[in-house]
Amino acid sequence: MISKKRLSLSVKLNLLIAVVILLLSTGLMWISYRVYSDKINAVYIQQVERAAKAAGNELVPDYVRYFWDEINTDSFREIRAEAIQAGDENMIRDWLISRPSWFYSERFPKEWEEYVLFEETSAADGSSERDMEMTLYYDYQILTDMLESFMEDFDISVAYLQFDEDGVTYNLMDPQENLFYIGSVEEPISEFSEYGDNEYIPATIYHSSYGWLCSTTYPLDDTTYGLPAGTVGVDTDMEMVVRSCRMFLVNCSFFVVLMTAAAMAAGMFVMRRIAVDPLRQLAQAATNFADDDDNLTMDDVIRLDINSDDEIGDLYRQIRAMESRIVSYTDNLMRITAERERVNTELNMAEKIQRDMLPAVFPAFPDHSEFDLYASMIPAREVGGDFYDFFLTDETHLAVVIADVSDKGVPAALFMMASMILIRYRTIKGGTPAEIMTEVNRLIWRSNHSRMFVTVWMGIIDLTTGVMTCTNAGHEYPFIRGADGEFRILKDKHGLVVGGMEKTVYRDYELKLEPGGAVFVYTDGVPEANDPAAEMFGMNRLEASLNRSPKDSPREILDRVKADVDVFADGAKQFDDLTMLCLEYKGPAAPQHADAA
Repeated sequence: MISKKRLSLSVKLNLLIAVVILLLSTGLMWISYRVYSDKINAVYIQQVERAAKAAGNELVPDYVRYFWDEINTDSFREIRAEAIQAGDENMIRDWLISRPSWFYSERFPKEWEEYVLFEETSAADGSSERDMEMTLYYDYQILTDMLESFMEDFDISVAYLQFDEDGVTYNLMDPQENLFYIGSVEEPISEFSEYGDNEYIPATIYHSSYGWLCSTTYPLDDTTYGLPAGTVGVDTDMEMVVRSCRMFLVNCSFFVVLMTAAAMAAGMFVMRRIAVDPLRQLAQAATNFADDDDNLTMDDVIRLDINSDDEIGDLYRQIRAMESRIVSYTDNLMRITAERERVNTELNMAEKIQRDMLPAVFPAFPDHSEFDLYASMIPAREVGGDFYDFFLTDETHLAVVIADVSDKGVPAALFMMASMILIRYRTIKGGTPAEIMTEVNRLIWRSNHSRMFVTVWMGIIDLTTGVMTCTNAGHEYPFIRGADGEFRILKDKHGLVVGGMEKTVYRDYELKLEPGGAVFVYTDGVPEANDPAAEMFGMNRLEASLNRSPKDSPREILDRVKADVDVFADGAKQFDDLTMLCLEYKGPAAPQHADAA
Protein backbone atom coordinates (compact mmCIF):
# COMPACT_ATOMS: atom_id res chain seq x y z
CA MET A 1 0.00 0.00 0.00
CA ILE A 2 1.34 3.44 -0.97
CA SER A 3 1.62 5.82 1.97
CA LYS A 4 -0.51 8.96 1.70
CA LYS A 5 2.04 11.02 3.64
CA ARG A 6 4.82 11.44 1.13
CA LEU A 7 6.66 14.13 -0.77
CA SER A 8 5.92 14.33 -4.46
CA LEU A 9 8.69 14.15 -7.04
CA SER A 10 8.25 17.83 -7.92
CA VAL A 11 8.65 18.88 -4.27
CA LYS A 12 11.81 16.79 -3.89
CA LEU A 13 13.33 18.18 -7.08
CA ASN A 14 12.51 21.76 -6.14
CA LEU A 15 13.91 21.33 -2.67
CA LEU A 16 17.09 20.04 -4.26
CA ILE A 17 17.22 23.03 -6.61
CA ALA A 18 16.61 25.43 -3.72
CA VAL A 19 19.35 23.89 -1.59
CA VAL A 20 21.88 23.96 -4.45
CA ILE A 21 21.05 27.58 -5.33
CA LEU A 22 21.19 28.68 -1.70
CA LEU A 23 24.58 27.06 -1.21
CA LEU A 24 26.01 28.52 -4.40
CA SER A 25 24.48 31.94 -3.83
CA THR A 26 25.61 32.09 -0.21
CA GLY A 27 29.14 31.20 -1.24
CA LEU A 28 29.20 33.79 -4.02
CA MET A 29 27.61 36.38 -1.74
CA TRP A 30 30.22 35.82 0.95
CA ILE A 31 33.07 36.03 -1.58
CA SER A 32 31.62 39.23 -3.05
CA TYR A 33 31.20 40.73 0.39
CA ARG A 34 34.79 39.91 1.32
CA VAL A 35 36.16 41.35 -1.94
CA TYR A 36 34.01 44.47 -1.61
CA SER A 37 34.90 45.13 2.03
CA ASP A 38 38.59 44.30 1.53
CA LYS A 39 38.89 46.76 -1.36
CA ILE A 40 37.25 49.57 0.61
CA ASN A 41 39.27 48.79 3.73
CA ALA A 42 42.46 48.80 1.67
CA VAL A 43 41.77 52.39 0.58
CA TYR A 44 41.38 53.61 4.15
CA ILE A 45 44.33 51.59 5.38
CA GLN A 46 46.52 53.14 2.69
CA GLN A 47 45.18 56.60 3.57
CA VAL A 48 46.03 56.40 7.29
CA GLU A 49 49.40 54.75 6.58
CA ARG A 50 50.37 57.60 4.24
CA ALA A 51 49.19 60.23 6.70
CA ALA A 52 51.05 58.66 9.63
CA LYS A 53 54.30 58.27 7.69
CA ALA A 54 54.10 61.81 6.33
CA ALA A 55 53.57 63.19 9.84
CA GLY A 56 56.31 60.99 11.26
CA ASN A 57 58.76 62.18 8.64
CA GLU A 58 57.97 65.90 9.03
CA LEU A 59 57.72 66.17 12.79
CA VAL A 60 61.08 66.77 14.50
CA PRO A 61 61.58 63.92 17.02
CA ASP A 62 63.73 66.12 19.33
CA TYR A 63 60.93 68.69 19.42
CA VAL A 64 58.34 66.06 20.50
CA ARG A 65 60.77 64.44 22.93
CA TYR A 66 61.41 67.80 24.59
CA PHE A 67 57.68 68.34 25.05
CA TRP A 68 57.29 64.89 26.63
CA ASP A 69 60.22 65.40 28.98
CA GLU A 70 58.73 68.70 30.16
CA ILE A 71 55.30 67.29 30.98
CA ASN A 72 56.66 64.02 32.35
CA THR A 73 57.49 65.81 35.58
CA ASP A 74 55.97 65.96 39.03
CA SER A 75 55.45 69.69 38.56
CA PHE A 76 53.17 69.19 35.54
CA ARG A 77 51.30 66.30 37.11
CA GLU A 78 50.53 68.38 40.19
CA ILE A 79 49.30 71.34 38.09
CA ARG A 80 47.21 69.04 35.89
CA ALA A 81 45.59 67.39 38.91
CA GLU A 82 44.73 70.79 40.41
CA ALA A 83 43.38 72.04 37.06
CA ILE A 84 41.16 68.99 36.63
CA GLN A 85 39.86 69.37 40.18
CA ALA A 86 39.17 73.05 39.61
CA GLY A 87 37.85 72.49 36.09
CA ASP A 88 40.15 75.25 34.79
CA GLU A 89 42.39 74.37 31.86
CA ASN A 90 43.96 77.87 32.00
CA MET A 91 46.02 76.59 34.89
CA ILE A 92 47.66 74.13 32.48
CA ARG A 93 48.03 76.88 29.87
CA ASP A 94 49.74 79.18 32.38
CA TRP A 95 52.09 76.37 33.36
CA LEU A 96 53.00 75.76 29.68
CA ILE A 97 53.64 79.48 29.24
CA SER A 98 55.92 79.39 32.24
CA ARG A 99 58.11 76.73 30.65
CA PRO A 100 60.72 77.55 27.96
CA SER A 101 60.19 76.62 24.34
CA TRP A 102 62.40 74.02 22.71
CA PHE A 103 63.60 76.72 20.36
CA TYR A 104 65.18 78.58 23.32
CA SER A 105 66.31 75.57 25.30
CA GLU A 106 69.79 74.19 25.58
CA ARG A 107 68.65 71.18 23.53
CA PHE A 108 67.83 73.21 20.44
CA PRO A 109 70.51 72.75 17.74
CA LYS A 110 72.40 76.05 17.55
CA GLU A 111 73.01 75.68 13.83
CA TRP A 112 69.21 76.01 13.26
CA GLU A 113 68.82 79.37 15.00
CA GLU A 114 69.25 81.57 11.93
CA TYR A 115 66.49 79.66 10.13
CA VAL A 116 63.93 79.38 12.93
CA LEU A 117 64.12 82.18 15.46
CA PHE A 118 62.37 85.50 14.85
CA GLU A 119 64.06 88.84 15.09
CA GLU A 120 63.34 90.50 18.38
CA THR A 121 61.01 93.50 18.04
CA SER A 122 59.15 95.56 20.58
CA ALA A 123 55.38 95.79 20.73
CA ALA A 124 53.44 98.97 21.56
CA ASP A 125 52.98 97.88 25.15
CA GLY A 126 56.69 97.33 25.49
CA SER A 127 56.47 93.52 25.40
CA SER A 128 58.61 91.41 23.13
CA GLU A 129 57.24 89.37 20.22
CA ARG A 130 59.38 86.63 21.51
CA ASP A 131 57.61 86.48 24.81
CA MET A 132 55.07 83.90 23.68
CA GLU A 133 57.41 82.19 21.26
CA MET A 134 59.77 81.44 24.07
CA THR A 135 57.22 79.27 25.94
CA LEU A 136 56.27 75.60 25.89
CA TYR A 137 52.74 76.69 25.09
CA TYR A 138 54.05 78.03 21.78
CA ASP A 139 55.51 74.56 21.08
CA TYR A 140 52.12 73.02 21.86
CA GLN A 141 50.40 75.35 19.37
CA ILE A 142 52.93 74.67 16.62
CA LEU A 143 52.61 70.88 17.01
CA THR A 144 48.81 70.93 17.09
CA ASP A 145 48.77 73.20 14.02
CA MET A 146 50.96 70.71 12.21
CA LEU A 147 48.65 67.83 13.19
CA GLU A 148 45.63 69.79 11.97
CA SER A 149 47.44 70.36 8.68
CA PHE A 150 48.00 66.62 8.27
CA MET A 151 44.33 65.96 9.04
CA GLU A 152 43.26 68.43 6.35
CA ASP A 153 45.82 67.35 3.75
CA PHE A 154 45.07 63.61 4.05
CA ASP A 155 41.36 63.84 4.90
CA ILE A 156 41.63 61.87 8.13
CA SER A 157 39.51 62.11 11.27
CA VAL A 158 42.22 62.82 13.84
CA ALA A 159 46.01 62.93 14.26
CA TYR A 160 47.62 62.91 17.69
CA LEU A 161 50.92 62.46 19.54
CA GLN A 162 51.51 59.88 22.27
CA PHE A 163 54.37 58.42 24.30
CA ASP A 164 54.57 54.82 25.49
CA GLU A 165 56.43 53.96 28.66
CA ASP A 166 56.44 50.60 30.40
CA GLY A 167 53.32 49.48 28.52
CA VAL A 168 51.37 52.66 29.41
CA THR A 169 50.35 55.09 26.67
CA TYR A 170 50.40 58.80 27.61
CA ASN A 171 48.63 61.36 25.45
CA LEU A 172 50.66 64.41 24.44
CA MET A 173 48.33 66.40 22.22
CA ASP A 174 45.27 66.10 20.00
CA PRO A 175 43.92 69.13 18.05
CA GLN A 176 40.37 68.01 18.85
CA GLU A 177 40.97 67.81 22.61
CA ASN A 178 41.44 70.51 25.30
CA LEU A 179 44.50 70.97 27.51
CA PHE A 180 43.28 68.38 30.02
CA TYR A 181 44.20 65.81 27.35
CA ILE A 182 47.93 66.49 27.83
CA GLY A 183 49.48 63.75 29.99
CA SER A 184 46.27 61.67 30.21
CA VAL A 185 46.56 57.88 30.03
CA GLU A 186 45.02 56.24 26.98
CA GLU A 187 42.83 53.17 27.47
CA PRO A 188 44.59 49.98 26.31
CA ILE A 189 43.47 48.70 22.91
CA SER A 190 43.43 44.88 22.75
CA GLU A 191 44.21 44.87 19.02
CA PHE A 192 47.55 46.62 19.77
CA SER A 193 48.54 44.57 22.84
CA GLU A 194 51.21 42.58 20.98
CA TYR A 195 53.26 45.69 20.12
CA GLY A 196 55.91 47.26 22.38
CA ASP A 197 56.50 50.82 23.46
CA ASN A 198 56.67 53.44 20.67
CA GLU A 199 56.64 50.80 17.90
CA TYR A 200 55.20 51.07 14.44
CA ILE A 201 51.68 49.61 14.44
CA PRO A 202 50.29 48.74 11.00
CA ALA A 203 46.91 50.18 10.08
CA THR A 204 44.25 48.15 11.89
CA ILE A 205 40.46 48.27 11.68
CA TYR A 206 38.78 47.66 15.03
CA HIS A 207 35.75 48.60 17.11
CA SER A 208 36.30 51.07 19.92
CA SER A 209 34.21 53.22 22.25
CA TYR A 210 34.15 55.79 19.42
CA GLY A 211 32.81 53.23 16.94
CA TRP A 212 34.68 51.61 14.07
CA LEU A 213 38.12 53.11 13.46
CA CYS A 214 41.12 52.52 11.26
CA SER A 215 44.25 53.40 13.25
CA THR A 216 48.03 53.31 12.91
CA THR A 217 51.01 54.71 14.77
CA TYR A 218 54.39 55.78 13.40
CA PRO A 219 57.41 56.00 15.73
CA LEU A 220 59.45 59.16 16.25
CA ASP A 221 62.71 57.61 17.37
CA ASP A 222 65.46 59.04 15.19
CA THR A 223 66.69 61.55 17.76
CA THR A 224 69.94 63.26 18.57
CA TYR A 225 70.16 61.47 21.90
CA GLY A 226 69.13 58.08 20.61
CA LEU A 227 65.94 58.11 22.72
CA PRO A 228 62.39 57.44 21.54
CA ALA A 229 60.38 60.57 21.05
CA GLY A 230 56.96 58.95 21.03
CA THR A 231 54.57 58.12 18.21
CA VAL A 232 52.29 60.01 15.89
CA GLY A 233 48.90 58.31 15.68
CA VAL A 234 46.29 58.60 12.95
CA ASP A 235 42.60 57.57 13.12
CA THR A 236 39.92 57.68 10.50
CA ASP A 237 36.23 57.00 11.06
CA MET A 238 35.05 53.68 9.54
CA GLU A 239 31.44 53.76 10.68
CA MET A 240 30.08 54.67 7.24
CA VAL A 241 32.32 52.07 5.62
CA VAL A 242 31.10 49.31 7.94
CA ARG A 243 27.50 50.36 7.37
CA SER A 244 28.08 50.33 3.62
CA CYS A 245 29.51 46.80 3.77
CA ARG A 246 26.60 45.62 5.90
CA MET A 247 24.12 47.18 3.51
CA PHE A 248 25.90 45.42 0.65
CA LEU A 249 25.49 42.12 2.54
CA VAL A 250 21.79 42.83 3.16
CA ASN A 251 21.22 43.64 -0.50
CA CYS A 252 23.03 40.47 -1.55
CA SER A 253 20.92 38.42 0.87
CA PHE A 254 17.76 39.93 -0.56
CA PHE A 255 18.99 39.12 -4.06
CA VAL A 256 19.71 35.51 -3.02
CA VAL A 257 16.17 35.12 -1.67
CA LEU A 258 14.69 36.53 -4.86
CA MET A 259 16.90 34.37 -7.07
CA THR A 260 16.05 31.23 -5.07
CA ALA A 261 12.34 31.96 -5.26
CA ALA A 262 12.56 32.60 -9.01
CA ALA A 263 14.59 29.44 -9.54
CA MET A 264 12.12 27.37 -7.55
CA ALA A 265 9.22 28.78 -9.54
CA ALA A 266 11.00 28.10 -12.82
CA GLY A 267 12.08 24.67 -11.56
CA MET A 268 8.53 23.75 -10.58
CA PHE A 269 7.27 24.78 -14.00
CA VAL A 270 10.01 22.95 -15.91
CA MET A 271 9.93 19.82 -13.76
CA ARG A 272 6.18 19.64 -13.99
CA ARG A 273 6.37 19.90 -17.78
CA ILE A 274 9.21 17.48 -18.43
CA ALA A 275 8.86 14.95 -15.61
CA VAL A 276 6.02 15.19 -13.10
CA ASP A 277 3.07 15.49 -15.49
CA PRO A 278 4.30 12.73 -17.86
CA LEU A 279 4.94 10.41 -14.93
CA ARG A 280 1.53 11.14 -13.43
CA GLN A 281 -0.10 10.41 -16.79
CA LEU A 282 1.86 7.18 -17.07
CA ALA A 283 0.86 6.10 -13.58
CA GLN A 284 -2.82 6.89 -14.15
CA ALA A 285 -2.90 5.18 -17.54
CA ALA A 286 -1.14 2.11 -16.17
CA THR A 287 -3.58 2.00 -13.24
CA ASN A 288 -6.56 2.25 -15.57
CA PHE A 289 -5.20 -0.58 -17.70
CA ALA A 290 -4.58 -2.73 -14.64
CA ASP A 291 -8.07 -2.06 -13.23
CA ASP A 292 -9.78 -2.94 -16.52
CA ASP A 293 -8.83 -6.62 -16.42
CA ASP A 294 -11.82 -7.87 -18.44
CA ASN A 295 -12.13 -7.80 -22.23
CA LEU A 296 -8.85 -5.97 -22.80
CA THR A 297 -8.29 -4.83 -26.39
CA MET A 298 -5.65 -2.82 -28.19
CA ASP A 299 -7.81 0.27 -27.60
CA ASP A 300 -7.04 -0.12 -23.89
CA VAL A 301 -3.28 0.08 -24.46
CA ILE A 302 -1.75 3.27 -23.12
CA ARG A 303 -1.60 6.15 -25.60
CA LEU A 304 -0.02 9.36 -24.44
CA ASP A 305 1.66 12.32 -26.16
CA ILE A 306 5.15 11.43 -24.89
CA ASN A 307 7.86 11.56 -27.53
CA SER A 308 10.87 12.40 -25.37
CA ASP A 309 14.09 10.51 -25.99
CA ASP A 310 14.94 10.03 -22.31
CA GLU A 311 14.16 7.64 -19.45
CA ILE A 312 10.53 8.77 -19.29
CA GLY A 313 10.13 8.11 -23.00
CA ASP A 314 11.81 4.71 -22.57
CA LEU A 315 9.48 3.86 -19.69
CA TYR A 316 6.43 4.88 -21.71
CA ARG A 317 7.46 2.70 -24.62
CA GLN A 318 8.22 -0.24 -22.33
CA ILE A 319 4.83 0.04 -20.62
CA ARG A 320 3.09 0.35 -23.98
CA ALA A 321 4.93 -2.69 -25.32
CA MET A 322 4.18 -4.65 -22.16
CA GLU A 323 0.49 -3.76 -22.29
CA SER A 324 0.39 -4.68 -25.97
CA ARG A 325 1.88 -8.07 -25.16
CA ILE A 326 -0.57 -8.51 -22.31
CA VAL A 327 -3.48 -7.71 -24.60
CA SER A 328 -2.06 -10.07 -27.20
CA TYR A 329 -1.65 -12.86 -24.67
CA THR A 330 -5.14 -12.19 -23.30
CA ASP A 331 -6.66 -12.40 -26.78
CA ASN A 332 -4.94 -15.73 -27.31
CA LEU A 333 -6.27 -17.05 -24.02
CA MET A 334 -9.81 -15.94 -24.75
CA ARG A 335 -9.78 -17.95 -27.95
CA ILE A 336 -9.30 -21.12 -26.00
CA THR A 337 -12.74 -22.68 -25.56
CA ALA A 338 -12.08 -25.40 -23.08
CA GLU A 339 -11.23 -24.44 -19.53
CA ARG A 340 -8.44 -27.00 -19.29
CA GLU A 341 -7.04 -26.00 -22.63
CA ARG A 342 -7.28 -22.36 -21.62
CA VAL A 343 -5.44 -23.05 -18.38
CA ASN A 344 -2.83 -25.16 -20.14
CA THR A 345 -2.39 -22.50 -22.78
CA GLU A 346 -1.96 -19.84 -20.13
CA LEU A 347 0.64 -21.91 -18.34
CA ASN A 348 2.45 -22.72 -21.55
CA MET A 349 2.55 -19.08 -22.53
CA ALA A 350 3.73 -18.06 -19.10
CA GLU A 351 6.41 -20.73 -19.23
CA LYS A 352 7.54 -19.51 -22.63
CA ILE A 353 7.61 -15.88 -21.49
CA GLN A 354 9.55 -16.82 -18.42
CA ARG A 355 11.93 -19.02 -20.38
CA ASP A 356 12.42 -16.34 -23.01
CA MET A 357 13.18 -13.73 -20.37
CA LEU A 358 15.97 -15.75 -18.81
CA PRO A 359 19.34 -15.65 -20.61
CA ALA A 360 19.80 -19.07 -22.18
CA VAL A 361 22.60 -18.65 -24.73
CA PHE A 362 25.97 -19.98 -23.58
CA PRO A 363 28.68 -18.90 -23.75
CA ALA A 364 26.88 -15.66 -22.99
CA PHE A 365 29.61 -13.26 -24.04
CA PRO A 366 32.08 -15.06 -26.33
CA ASP A 367 34.07 -11.86 -26.90
CA HIS A 368 34.96 -11.67 -23.19
CA SER A 369 37.72 -14.02 -22.09
CA GLU A 370 37.75 -12.63 -18.54
CA PHE A 371 35.05 -15.01 -17.27
CA ASP A 372 33.02 -18.15 -17.87
CA LEU A 373 29.40 -18.34 -16.74
CA TYR A 374 26.57 -20.84 -16.76
CA ALA A 375 23.10 -20.84 -15.21
CA SER A 376 19.96 -22.98 -15.16
CA MET A 377 16.42 -22.81 -13.77
CA ILE A 378 14.12 -25.84 -13.47
CA PRO A 379 10.67 -24.82 -12.16
CA ALA A 380 8.75 -27.11 -9.82
CA ARG A 381 5.56 -26.40 -11.83
CA GLU A 382 4.95 -25.21 -15.35
CA VAL A 383 6.23 -21.81 -14.30
CA GLY A 384 8.33 -20.88 -11.34
CA GLY A 385 9.18 -18.02 -9.05
CA ASP A 386 12.95 -18.30 -9.32
CA PHE A 387 15.01 -16.35 -11.79
CA TYR A 388 18.58 -15.51 -12.64
CA ASP A 389 20.01 -12.77 -14.81
CA PHE A 390 23.39 -11.54 -15.99
CA PHE A 391 24.38 -8.68 -18.24
CA LEU A 392 27.22 -6.27 -18.93
CA THR A 393 26.66 -2.80 -17.50
CA ASP A 394 29.65 -1.61 -19.52
CA GLU A 395 32.70 -3.18 -21.14
CA THR A 396 34.40 -3.91 -17.79
CA HIS A 397 31.53 -4.68 -15.38
CA LEU A 398 29.25 -7.73 -15.29
CA ALA A 399 26.10 -7.84 -13.16
CA VAL A 400 24.90 -11.21 -11.80
CA VAL A 401 21.51 -11.74 -10.12
CA ILE A 402 19.73 -14.74 -8.64
CA ALA A 403 16.36 -14.50 -6.89
CA ASP A 404 13.54 -16.55 -5.38
CA VAL A 405 9.92 -15.31 -5.17
CA SER A 406 7.97 -16.31 -2.08
CA ASP A 407 5.23 -18.18 -4.01
CA LYS A 408 4.91 -20.67 -6.86
CA GLY A 409 3.02 -20.86 -10.13
CA VAL A 410 1.67 -18.04 -12.27
CA PRO A 411 1.50 -15.34 -9.53
CA ALA A 412 5.12 -16.01 -8.63
CA ALA A 413 6.10 -15.99 -12.30
CA LEU A 414 4.44 -12.61 -12.85
CA PHE A 415 6.04 -11.22 -9.72
CA MET A 416 9.33 -12.70 -10.84
CA MET A 417 9.14 -11.01 -14.26
CA ALA A 418 8.27 -7.64 -12.73
CA SER A 419 11.14 -7.95 -10.25
CA MET A 420 13.58 -8.98 -12.97
CA ILE A 421 12.63 -6.04 -15.20
CA LEU A 422 12.93 -3.57 -12.34
CA ILE A 423 16.34 -4.88 -11.26
CA ARG A 424 17.74 -4.87 -14.79
CA TYR A 425 16.30 -1.42 -15.60
CA ARG A 426 17.55 0.06 -12.34
CA THR A 427 21.01 -1.51 -12.75
CA ILE A 428 21.45 0.07 -16.17
CA LYS A 429 20.94 3.49 -14.56
CA GLY A 430 24.03 2.86 -12.41
CA GLY A 431 24.85 2.45 -8.74
CA THR A 432 26.06 -0.27 -6.39
CA PRO A 433 24.02 -3.45 -5.75
CA ALA A 434 22.87 -2.08 -2.39
CA GLU A 435 21.68 1.20 -3.96
CA ILE A 436 19.94 -0.73 -6.74
CA MET A 437 18.21 -3.10 -4.33
CA THR A 438 17.16 -0.26 -2.00
CA GLU A 439 15.32 1.53 -4.82
CA VAL A 440 13.85 -1.68 -6.32
CA ASN A 441 12.55 -2.65 -2.88
CA ARG A 442 10.81 0.71 -2.54
CA LEU A 443 9.20 0.42 -6.00
CA ILE A 444 8.02 -3.15 -5.40
CA TRP A 445 6.68 -2.40 -1.94
CA ARG A 446 4.54 0.50 -3.13
CA SER A 447 2.60 -1.64 -5.62
CA ASN A 448 2.82 -4.96 -3.77
CA HIS A 449 -0.86 -5.47 -2.92
CA SER A 450 -0.43 -9.26 -2.81
CA ARG A 451 2.26 -8.91 -0.12
CA MET A 452 4.63 -11.23 -1.98
CA PHE A 453 8.37 -10.83 -1.61
CA VAL A 454 11.55 -11.99 -3.28
CA THR A 455 14.98 -12.93 -1.96
CA VAL A 456 17.82 -11.59 -4.10
CA TRP A 457 21.58 -12.00 -4.25
CA MET A 458 23.31 -9.58 -6.59
CA GLY A 459 26.93 -8.93 -7.50
CA ILE A 460 28.70 -6.61 -9.94
CA ILE A 461 32.23 -7.71 -10.83
CA ASP A 462 34.97 -5.47 -12.20
CA LEU A 463 36.43 -7.67 -14.94
CA THR A 464 39.76 -5.82 -14.81
CA THR A 465 40.43 -6.52 -11.11
CA GLY A 466 38.19 -9.40 -10.05
CA VAL A 467 36.63 -7.26 -7.31
CA MET A 468 32.92 -8.05 -6.97
CA THR A 469 30.59 -5.73 -5.06
CA CYS A 470 27.65 -7.72 -3.67
CA THR A 471 24.52 -7.43 -1.59
CA ASN A 472 22.23 -10.07 -0.11
CA ALA A 473 18.50 -9.45 0.36
CA GLY A 474 17.51 -12.49 2.43
CA HIS A 475 18.92 -15.01 -0.06
CA GLU A 476 20.94 -18.20 0.45
CA TYR A 477 24.62 -17.95 1.36
CA PRO A 478 26.90 -18.07 -1.70
CA PHE A 479 29.81 -20.47 -2.18
CA ILE A 480 33.20 -18.96 -3.12
CA ARG A 481 36.04 -20.87 -4.76
CA GLY A 482 39.38 -19.50 -3.63
CA ALA A 483 42.91 -19.75 -4.96
CA ASP A 484 43.24 -23.30 -3.56
CA GLY A 485 40.36 -24.52 -5.75
CA GLU A 486 38.05 -25.28 -2.79
CA PHE A 487 34.46 -23.99 -2.60
CA ARG A 488 33.59 -22.63 0.81
CA ILE A 489 30.33 -21.15 2.02
CA LEU A 490 30.39 -17.39 2.65
CA LYS A 491 28.03 -16.42 5.45
CA ASP A 492 27.48 -12.86 4.31
CA LYS A 493 25.22 -10.47 6.19
CA HIS A 494 21.62 -10.71 5.02
CA GLY A 495 19.33 -7.78 4.46
CA LEU A 496 15.54 -8.00 4.57
CA VAL A 497 13.76 -9.60 1.61
CA VAL A 498 12.79 -7.27 -1.23
CA GLY A 499 9.17 -6.15 -0.87
CA GLY A 500 9.10 -6.73 2.90
CA MET A 501 9.38 -3.16 4.18
CA GLU A 502 9.42 0.12 2.26
CA LYS A 503 12.36 1.82 3.94
CA THR A 504 14.79 -1.09 3.98
CA VAL A 505 18.36 -0.02 3.24
CA TYR A 506 20.80 -2.63 1.99
CA ARG A 507 24.55 -2.86 2.46
CA ASP A 508 27.33 -3.70 0.02
CA TYR A 509 30.29 -5.99 0.63
CA GLU A 510 33.21 -6.91 -1.62
CA LEU A 511 34.75 -10.16 -2.85
CA LYS A 512 38.14 -10.42 -4.49
CA LEU A 513 38.25 -13.23 -7.04
CA GLU A 514 41.69 -14.28 -8.13
CA PRO A 515 42.08 -15.89 -11.59
CA GLY A 516 40.47 -19.32 -11.30
CA GLY A 517 38.20 -18.19 -8.48
CA ALA A 518 34.45 -18.68 -8.79
CA VAL A 519 31.10 -17.81 -7.21
CA PHE A 520 28.27 -20.36 -6.98
CA VAL A 521 24.80 -19.06 -6.09
CA TYR A 522 21.52 -20.96 -5.93
CA THR A 523 17.98 -20.93 -4.59
CA ASP A 524 16.72 -22.91 -1.62
CA GLY A 525 15.33 -25.59 -3.94
CA VAL A 526 18.85 -27.10 -4.14
CA PRO A 527 19.69 -27.75 -0.44
CA GLU A 528 16.00 -28.40 0.40
CA ALA A 529 15.45 -31.07 -2.25
CA ASN A 530 13.86 -34.15 -0.57
CA ASP A 531 14.36 -37.85 -0.99
CA PRO A 532 11.47 -40.34 -0.58
CA ALA A 533 12.07 -40.35 3.21
CA ALA A 534 11.64 -36.52 3.33
CA GLU A 535 15.33 -35.97 4.16
CA MET A 536 16.84 -32.84 2.65
CA PHE A 537 19.86 -32.76 0.36
CA GLY A 538 21.48 -30.20 2.69
CA MET A 539 24.45 -27.85 2.62
CA ASN A 540 27.09 -30.50 3.37
CA ARG A 541 26.13 -32.61 0.34
CA LEU A 542 26.02 -29.45 -1.78
CA GLU A 543 29.54 -28.44 -0.67
CA ALA A 544 30.85 -31.94 -1.28
CA SER A 545 29.32 -31.96 -4.77
CA LEU A 546 30.93 -28.61 -5.61
CA ASN A 547 34.38 -29.76 -4.50
CA ARG A 548 34.35 -33.17 -6.15
CA SER A 549 36.25 -31.81 -9.17
CA PRO A 550 37.68 -28.32 -8.40
CA LYS A 551 38.86 -27.55 -11.92
CA ASP A 552 35.52 -28.14 -13.67
CA SER A 553 33.93 -25.38 -15.72
CA PRO A 554 30.78 -23.62 -14.46
CA ARG A 555 28.60 -25.75 -16.78
CA GLU A 556 30.19 -28.97 -15.54
CA ILE A 557 29.73 -27.85 -11.94
CA LEU A 558 25.99 -27.16 -12.43
CA ASP A 559 25.45 -30.42 -14.33
CA ARG A 560 27.19 -32.37 -11.55
CA VAL A 561 25.16 -30.71 -8.77
CA LYS A 562 21.91 -31.34 -10.66
CA ALA A 563 22.86 -34.98 -11.19
CA ASP A 564 23.72 -35.42 -7.49
CA VAL A 565 20.38 -33.88 -6.49
CA ASP A 566 18.52 -36.22 -8.85
CA VAL A 567 20.33 -39.25 -7.48
CA PHE A 568 19.56 -38.14 -3.92
CA ALA A 569 15.87 -37.44 -4.68
CA ASP A 570 15.50 -40.93 -6.16
CA GLY A 571 12.36 -40.02 -8.05
CA ALA A 572 10.74 -37.97 -5.27
CA LYS A 573 8.56 -35.09 -6.48
CA GLN A 574 10.32 -31.74 -6.87
CA PHE A 575 8.50 -29.29 -4.58
CA ASP A 576 10.54 -26.16 -5.27
CA ASP A 577 12.21 -24.45 -8.20
CA LEU A 578 15.82 -25.47 -8.66
CA THR A 579 17.97 -22.56 -9.88
CA MET A 580 21.77 -22.30 -9.97
CA LEU A 581 24.39 -19.94 -11.39
CA CYS A 582 28.18 -20.25 -11.42
CA LEU A 583 30.63 -17.52 -12.45
CA GLU A 584 34.33 -18.27 -12.88
CA TYR A 585 36.78 -15.36 -13.08
CA LYS A 586 39.69 -16.06 -15.43
CA GLY A 587 41.55 -12.78 -14.99
CA PRO A 588 41.73 -9.51 -16.92
CA ALA A 589 41.68 -9.61 -20.70
CA ALA A 590 45.01 -9.62 -22.47
CA PRO A 591 45.91 -6.18 -23.89
CA GLN A 592 45.27 -5.64 -27.59
CA HIS A 593 48.50 -5.08 -29.53
CA ALA A 594 48.46 -3.28 -32.85
CA ASP A 595 49.72 -5.28 -35.86
CA ALA A 596 53.27 -4.49 -36.82
CA ALA A 597 53.54 -2.20 -39.81
